[in-house]
Amino acid sequence: MNYYECMQESINYIETMIYEEIDLNKAADRAFMSLSNYYRLFFAIVGCNVKEYIRLRRIHLAAQDLLSNDCSILDTAVKYGFTSADSFSRAFKKATGFLPSIFRKQERQYIFERVDIMDKYFEEQDLELSEKYPDIKVLKETGSFYGAAFRADSKTPENDAFMGLKEWFDRNNIGDIMPDYRVYGYDIPNSGKEDGTYGYEVVVTIPDDFEVMGEGVVKKHFEGGLYAVTETTVGDIVKAWQRFISWLDISRYEMGAHQCLEEHEIDSGFLKRDFENPENIRINLYMPVVKRSQTEYGKVTLQPVRVAYYREYGNDSEQTAHNVFKVMLTWAKKNRLDCSKCKMYLYNHGFTKVKKFWFEIMITLDENFVFQDDLIQEKIFEGGKYLTYDTSLSHLMPSWQKVNQYAASNKIKSGKHQWVEEWNLDNWECPGKGIKIYFPLA
Repeated sequence: MNYYECMQESINYIETMIYEEIDLNKAADRAFMSLSNYYRLFFAIVGCNVKEYIRLRRIHLAAQDLLSNDCSILDTAVKYGFTSADSFSRAFKKATGFLPSIFRKQERQYIFERVDIMDKYFEEQDLELSEKYPDIKVLKETGSFYGAAFRADSKTPENDAFMGLKEWFDRNNIGDIMPDYRVYGYDIPNSGKEDGTYGYEVVVTIPDDFEVMGEGVVKKHFEGGLYAVTETTVGDIVKAWQRFISWLDISRYEMGAHQCLEEHEIDSGFLKRDFENPENIRINLYMPVVKRSQTEYGKVTLQPVRVAYYREYGNDSEQTAHNVFKVMLTWAKKNRLDCSKCKMYLYNHGFTKVKKFWFEIMITLDENFVFQDDLIQEKIFEGGKYLTYDTSLSHLMPSWQKVNQYAASNKIKSGKHQWVEEWNLDNWECPGKGIKIYFPLA
C-alpha cells in the first residue's frame, strides 16, 4: 500500500474506536509507520494533526447526538471520552463557537466529516485496470511546492545526499518550521560515469518564503501535476518502473514532463535508513503522468542540410555542454548569422555510459555562406522522419522520457538516424524561447 492507503487504514481504525480510548501506537501500526513518521504524514495528508482529527470527529458526533436525543451534556461528554462536562463544553465551544446547551437550544449545525483519503486524493480508475494493477493509483492534480535540495555525486550518492541534507535540516530546525515536511529523492539524469559514480538529489519541502543559505543546499521550485504512485523498496525500483510501463500501455495516461519522485520513509532524526540492507528501504514511487488527450505530438521530415558544427569531449557533463554552447554561439555572433533564419540542433552521448561526455551543436547554413575556422567544421546533416514534441529547458530531461514512453506505449519504432534537439534562441542567447525534441522514426 502507498502512504495514502496506509493512512486511510489508520483512519478506518480510529473511526471504529471513536467511542473508545484510542491507542495512537496502534493507529501508527495500522499505517505501517513509526509513531513520529505517522504524526508527520497524518498532518501532511489529512491537513490537521491526528489528535485534532479525533477531537473534531467526536465533537461532530456529539453535536449530532445533542440535536437528535435528550441525553444530558454529561452523558454525551462521557460517551466521547471527556473527563468532565466542563472539559467537553470548552472543547465543544472551541470547535463550534457555542456551548453545548446553546447549540442544542438554537439547533445549530457543526460538520466535520470522516476523511476519505482515497476519494480526496485519487482519480477514479477503470475497474479492469484497477483489478489488474491494484497497487498503482493516480493522484489528483497536485500543487507546486518549494524544496531545499542537496546533490551528491559518488558511488553511494543516495546515502551521501541524505546525510548532507540531514546536517542542514537539523542545523536549521526545519522540523519545527514545517512539521508536515516531506522528503523526496531522484536520480540525476545523464550523470553516470564509467567509474561507477552517479548523481542523486534529495529534497525536503520548505515554506514558499523560506530562504535557503548555502551549505551545498539550493532552493528549487517543483511544478505540480498528475502522478501515478505505488509503494516499493529500493531493491525493487526497477521492477516497479517496469510495472508502471506496462500499466501505461493500457491506461488513459502517458508519461508527464514534471519531476519523477521517490518519497522516503522518515523517522525521528530526519531519516530512517537501513545502511546494512539498503535494498529494504521502503519508498513511494511517483511517476509523472498526463492524460493522453492533453499531449501534442507532431511528425515532420527534415531534409538534408548543410551545417557548421562543433563537438567537444570532457570529464564534466555540464562544463562540456557549457563550452560547446560558448564556442558555437560566439562563432554565430561573430559571423553575424541570422538566428531567425538558421536552426540550431544539439545532440550528445545520451544515456549510454561513456569514457568521456561529449556534446555537439550544429547550425544550419545558407548555401552561399563561406567560412574558415580552426574549431568549427562543416558537414551535411542528413535529417529524416521525426516525431516532435515542444518543451523547455527546465522540462527537457523528463520530456525526453515522456517522448520515449509515448513511442513505446504506441508501438512506434525508432529510426537509426540522428536524434536532435532544436534550440530556438533570440540573438544567439540562452535559454531562448523553447526547445523542440526530434525523435527519429523508422
